[in-house]
Amino acid sequence: MREDSFFVLKENIEKDTLYITGEEFLHLSKVLRHRVGDKVKCFYDGSDVFICEIKDILKDRAVLKILESTSCLANPKKQITLFQGVPKLDKLELIAQKLCEVGVSNIVPFESEFSEMKLSLHKIDRINKIIISACKQCKRTSLLKLEQVIKLKDINLTGFDLVIFANEKERENSICNLEKEIKRSQKIAYIIGSEGGFSQKEIEELRKKALSISLGSRILRTETASIVLGGLIAIEGEV
Repeated sequence: MREDSFFVLKENIEKDTLYITGEEFLHLSKVLRHRVGDKVKCFYDGSDVFICEIKDILKDRAVLKILESTSCLANPKKQITLFQGVPKLDKLELIAQKLCEVGVSNIVPFESEFSEMKLSLHKIDRINKIIISACKQCKRTSLLKLEQVIKLKDINLTGFDLVIFANEKERENSICNLEKEIKRSQKIAYIIGSEGGFSQKEIEELRKKALSISLGSRILRTETASIVLGGLIAIEGEV
């Protein structure tokens, strides 16, 4: 069986029959040139992995029979949320792709004093397609969720077991000292500023509700900080 995977809508599953439509159908039929009888893997958001056989390829959809399902072992074990100062679009695309791979669950973009970019709905749609592609690559079925843009002051941290923010001015606390806290926390939030970072006033406000940490002596780009810290949290939380 080929390892090709396809994202489907939950409502396109009827008992043991599954339908692939839209762009996923075009990818299956026109790009990968699958034929009747081929076996592929399919999933919807948070589902098991379905092993399917293609029974028919119509004009606008493929009809597949579900042969079996297996649990997805690649889904995140903890709920990790990134609050990300809005960066340039290509950087947010990279962040979403890599954080999907390492096991982050949510990204909440926010506008702050030094952020300059705006996110439109069509840009969010584009990033969601990148997320689906990343899920296929890393074999997870639970989609990373990209939330609507909010203001920094409106960030809601209620319910998180651990909340940290990367502060380039921090000289004492390090992510390396949080091993125990990460392991015993199920819901973790981390906050990364945009390309311009945080103002001193914003740092003072964040200190009231999050633990300020250093990522080392070098100043990291926003996308580097988001990916590195997300990876450290996810890996530490699963080992």
